Amino acid sequence: MPLLASSRTLPATKPRLDRAGSLLLILGGLAFFAYGPLHPVGSDEGDKTAQLHSMLVDSMWYPAHAAGLLAFSCIAAGVLAIARGSDLAPRTARLTRAVGWIGVVMTLGQLVHLFAATQASAIADGSTTPLVLVFTGVETAVNPVWSVAIATLAVVGGLGGTIGNRVVLALGVVGGLAFALANATIAFTDTFDVLFPVAGLVGLWCVAVGVIGITRQG
Repeated sequence: MPLLASSRTLPATKPRLDRAGSLLLILGGLAFFAYGPLHPVGSDEGDKTAQLHSMLVDSMWYPAHAAGLLAFSCIAAGVLAIARGSDLAPRTARLTRAVGWIGVVMTLGQLVHLFAATQASAIADGSTTPLVLVFTGVETAVNPVWSVAIATLAVVGGLGGTIGNRVVLALGVVGGLAFALANATIAFTDTFDVLFPVAGLVGLWCVAVGVIGITRQG
């Protein structure tokens, strides 16, 4: 009887996880889409440290990065829930779990971003601090890895028809690669800063994948 009882509860577990994952992706996608416009633009004057200082003292730094923290945490949780709940092919399941855990690291990095504003006065004279160095490292290394991971998941999940579809995968690919290139180069050049608005497509991909997931569940 215990075995029978547990087998009856198992079928409901995966749909609940899939639905939770879809809802988290929608929330994360909306927050990510808001994150970009909220982010301080900063000044174009001076070197990179001076430009960063102008953003850190902007009153929108905390609201923007709170939205970013919500976005990355919800996306990570949503992807991990989908990885646990869906009947994915083994390779897709492994990729989905990996992307989810990369998202966890990205969320921790966003915490560093959020509190980087506490270093504004310390870098006002052009110097740097350990936290700013970590902040810069996360931005130029972790952010691009997460972005490429999202683009990869969009392709694999979209082509397989398990996470999104062949139509919306372009949103994840274009947005992910734009976010990767803009972040990887921001510490050295302003050339690719114009790609940050394009990165908002990642948010649209998350919302689309979430809506598709809920629709498939009936």
